[in-house]
Formats: sequence, C-alpha cells, structure tokens
Amino acid sequence: MTGAVSFDIYLLGLKDPTPDHRARLVDAVCQLTGRAEADLRAALLEPGRPLFAGLSHEKIREVVDALDMAGARIEIRPVHTGPGVAEGPGVTKECPRCNFPVTPDLEECPKCGLVFAKWEREQIQKMQRERRLEEALNQAVQARREWDQRAKMYLERHPFPEQDERDFEKHLTREEIPFQRLESEQGPLLMTSRRLMVIKEEVFVSIPYELISDVDLGGGLVVKKDRLRMQLTFHGPIQVGEKAVKSLAFNLDKESSFHKDLVMDWAFARNFNCGSCGARDLDFRVQNGKTHARCMHCATDHEIDAEEAVAIPILHD
Repeated sequence: MTGAVSFDIYLLGLKDPTPDHRARLVDAVCQLTGRAEADLRAALLEPGRPLFAGLSHEKIREVVDALDMAGARIEIRPVHTGPGVAEGPGVTKECPRCNFPVTPDLEECPKCGLVFAKWEREQIQKMQRERRLEEALNQAVQARREWDQRAKMYLERHPFPEQDERDFEKHLTREEIPFQRLESEQGPLLMTSRRLMVIKEEVFVSIPYELISDVDLGGGLVVKKDRLRMQLTFHGPIQVGEKAVKSLAFNLDKESSFHKDLVMDWAFARNFNCGSCGARDLDFRVQNGKTHARCMHCATDHEIDAEEAVAIPILHD
C-alpha cells in the first residue's frame, strides 16, 4: 500500500446524555485505555480531540463495539501516514478477502485483486451505516415503550373486554396492547398501542398512527341518525387489498362514536421520524405493494413496516 492506514475515533455525543450513561462511557474508556477516570472526564469535554487515535484494523472493531455498548455516538476517521510507518517492509499479513499473504507495500492483492484502500473505506462506511441503523431502531423501540405505557394507563381507567380481540387475534403481535374496539357498517376497528387495525369489507388493513394525517368526524347520516361518519386521510397512499388508497371512511355505530376524541388523540399524536437525520418531513408512496417513504431533508429512503409500525431506513452503499 502507498501508506499505512490507522483510525481515529471522535466522540459526537451520547444516545442517552444522562449522568449515569456518561459515567458508563467513562468506565468503558477506562477499561479500554487504562487511563485515570479524572483525565478521561476532562478529555470528553475537549472538542476536536479524538477519543482514540491511531487504532489498527485489528483494534478498531473491539473499540467500536465497546463504545456502542456504552451508548456513545462516534465518528471514525481514517488517517493515512507515510509508507512503512506502521509496519516494516518485511512484515506480512493476510488479504481480508482471500487470506493470501501480502506485504504492506502492496496496493492490491496479487491473488484476488482486492484494492486495499477501497476495502478499508468500505469497511468504515459499513460500520457507520450499521451504527446509524441501530440508532434509528433504538429510537423506534424507545418510542414504542412510551406508547405501550400510555395504552396501559388508558386500560387502568377503561378495562378492555378480552372478547373484543375477536377477528384480530391472528394479526396481533405479542408485544402490542389492544385497548379499544370500534364498530362500523364497513367492519370492526381495533386500536392498539401500535396501530389502528381494520377489517373493511373482509379485507384486513394495518394502519400505523403515523400514517394518518387527518381525521374528519362528521355528524349523523341523513338516513341513519345513529351513525357517525369517520374519514381517515393518510400522508400518502397505503395498500388496501389490491388498491392503494389515500383515505378510508367508516360509519361508526352510536357507542363507538363516543370514542371519537380518543381516535383523534392517538391519530394526531405522532409522525414517523427519518431514521437518518430525525426530520419528520417524509414523502410517502406505495412500491411493490408496500408503503415506502423518503425524507425530504436528507433523501434517505425508508420501508414502512405496517405491522411493527416502524420506519426502517434503507441505507445504501
């Protein structure tokens, strides 16, 4: 290779900036470096200074895994030094693809043709993508816990009859919490801590609350005064059977109409966040029968898991 490559790691912040998690990070770095705790606490406050410097390929993954377990948000920067600085010309190592013995002065593997500098860049990008995806999923899990707690609080005041799960048992995931059933002329609706589940004209539809942009609750119908018309309008099209629709309408029975404020409260309470930059401005579309979204700020594409009610970023190479 034209020069040895080492890696510096910079601390960007913490996934959870509370004092307990900061102490957890300090403990992890102490174990990795053997440095005194007081020195590390001061170093963490110095902007622009790497937390670790000059790490080799063999060492960096161990350090990255330990920092990730400690809740650190980090940036990895490759450092290219002069020829032979890190390793002498007689030292050999193995090609990461085919394990063929190579020397540091080679730019590519003589057996399989792997370009070492390109491979190193790809490994860094892969680690960064995996870390971004993990952080996005951790945020989704944390939000889900908060909404589960909210559903439990509602159930403390309004017990949910077990028989109201009928028609939906096979669609419920183990973790989600059903808390309110509605009846309509078009079919039953079940509100859970994660989504609105609908059986409309014998077709099952899973609607994450994040996809609902508007709830229009009108008065009684002209013919049937004991019905309340509810129309759900979505941020973008969702798949219903073989069709992609932007809204659905239901004629709720009298008892279900008493819960219209509950429907509006849950439907307007949240939106999907971009798993890459955190923005809420997602543009939705249906692709191959599944709902997708693109962040209008950073152009990251997402696949919407309607059952898990989570936007999963698609992080391309």
